[in-house]
Amino acid sequence: MFLEIISGIFSISAGTITALLWIIVLLRKQGIQFIEHPFERLFHIAAELIMSILAIVGGIALILQLTWGLYLFLFAMGLILYAIVNAIGIYGKKKYKMLLIVLVISAVLTFVLVIIDFVFLVFLA
Repeated sequence: MFLEIISGIFSISAGTITALLWIIVLLRKQGIQFIEHPFERLFHIAAELIMSILAIVGGIALILQLTWGLYLFLFAMGLILYAIVNAIGIYGKKKYKMLLIVLVISAVLTFVLVIIDFVFLVFLA
């Protein structure tokens, strides 16, 4: 139960932070600073907002120990890992060093959490 709570909070936090970041960027009309091309920016933001929703729902379902919660959580973690790795590529060429450090640390933490969850919750449950 402890691992489910930690993982659920992580998932909810990652989803909420990502959604809030893009909402603030959109409200301030600063999206062009991050991704110049409007078509690419539209789909990037849409993908990250979908990922955010699934991460929040998956985290809540995991904490509530719903039978499908673990599967949605692991799927959402895959989406988060993909989004982080993609963001490293996008923002790496823009020379945002602090953002890159945060993203690399986030990628490592997410990967470690997924491996731990997969081993303990899937194989040892």
